[in-house]
Amino acid sequence: MSHASLKSLILDAARLRLILLSLAMGLAGAAIMPVMSTHLAVNLHIEPMWIGVLFAANTLSGVLVSHWLAKQSDAGLSRIGIIRVCVSISFVASIGLGLAEQYWLLLITGMLMFGAVSPVQPQLFALAREQVGDADATLFQSLLRATFSLSWIIGPPLAYLLFARIGFLGLTLICALIFLLTRLNVASIQDAPLPAVRTEPQPTDSRLKWMILAIAATFASNNMYIVYMPIYSYDSLQLAAVVPGFLMGAAAGLEIPIMIGAGIFAGRWRLFSPLKLAAGCGLLFYLGVYWSDSLVPLVLLQIFNGAFIGVMAGLGISVFQALMQGRMGMASTLYSNAIKVGSLVGALLGGAVAQWLSIQAVFGVCALMALVALLALVKASAGNRS
Repeated sequence: MSHASLKSLILDAARLRLILLSLAMGLAGAAIMPVMSTHLAVNLHIEPMWIGVLFAANTLSGVLVSHWLAKQSDAGLSRIGIIRVCVSISFVASIGLGLAEQYWLLLITGMLMFGAVSPVQPQLFALAREQVGDADATLFQSLLRATFSLSWIIGPPLAYLLFARIGFLGLTLICALIFLLTRLNVASIQDAPLPAVRTEPQPTDSRLKWMILAIAATFASNNMYIVYMPIYSYDSLQLAAVVPGFLMGAAAGLEIPIMIGAGIFAGRWRLFSPLKLAAGCGLLFYLGVYWSDSLVPLVLLQIFNGAFIGVMAGLGISVFQALMQGRMGMASTLYSNAIKVGSLVGALLGGAVAQWLSIQAVFGVCALMALVALLALVKASAGNRS
């Protein structure tokens, strides 16, 4: 990939709008999700187990809605139309989430918001794949995923500062404004032309099931870390309230060059080799977090976190699309839903472990999930197309 080709991807007006869409949606999610667990635990005094149930319900709604919309979009339903409706619903739901104080209201508004936000990213990836030639597709999707990571550099630190000053309601109102501005940006984006003949090949590659397991295990560990690290940092390590946002921002900052680099050099590696290396980094990261009792090692370990999520997220979508040629919408959604199923498992498992063992034990389970991801990738790399 030449420097000129990279520049053309960024400066093209249509593709720039897609990048801005990815940034805005990522920024809203990165602001609400990390702070939400702290809000539930500190302000509303909800027990860890029920926090896990709420996050699991949010994730389940996202999986179901995304999967259904993927089938509709691959059958011809407008991808941009889907995104427009989802962003509009997210605008309303984010306001409701900030106003809700009863658990059942939090459950309903959370499921509504996450159910609306979840289809946006897979539809965006599918749209990007259809608008960009095959030669540039992996790099452009890595750029989109890197843009999403950029939102996690800005979002969590800023969100925790705003949370301390204006509260959770004020934070959700700012996110609602982001959704509103995003809706205005989406109005100028057009669908890619549909192929003259739309086939529906079935996903027959036997390696696909191992990729699903690897991505699910990766994001089960990532979800547990995002939800319970802020509580662990605040209650157990007695660190400043802004530390979780700083750590998440640092990891996201490291993810960006790793994602872009992985996209540029993807064609030079075997399909699963960089993913296996990333899973090994994840295992080292969570073991390190488990044994850390101060800020310095937590900061230093973020390089392994950045490598783990950067490569798995940056190249994972391209691997799914390579294994499901001809079904870009379903491939992108299957990848996205593997993330969500992993997050669902992580929410329930993390809540149970935190409730009945300890918050620190959650990170031991995270390490176990990273090991599962590594073993699944080893199995996938040894598999054959059926």
